[in-house]
Amino acid sequence: MPGEFQYEVFLSHSAKDKAVVRPLAERLRKDGLKVWFDEWVIKPGDSIPAKIEEGLEHSRVLVLCMSANAFGSDWAQSH
Repeated sequence: MPGEFQYEVFLSHSAKDKAVVRPLAERLRKDGLKVWFDEWVIKPGDSIPAKIEEGLEHSRVLVLCMSANAFGSDWAQSH
């Protein structure tokens, strides 16, 4: 339903690619988009899988940042 998204963009990436993805997240935010970026949303003690699921459900678009790191990650292979 229109207007019910908390975020315009959910950035999915490998933790090993954080240094590359962070500037993208910052640029999107600077351009006025509400971005779900793990280090801005997930706090110590949060359930990471629950926060990711919640972020995906409340985001209009998923941007999948693929790399060799992402393909080889335990997380990608388990989901």
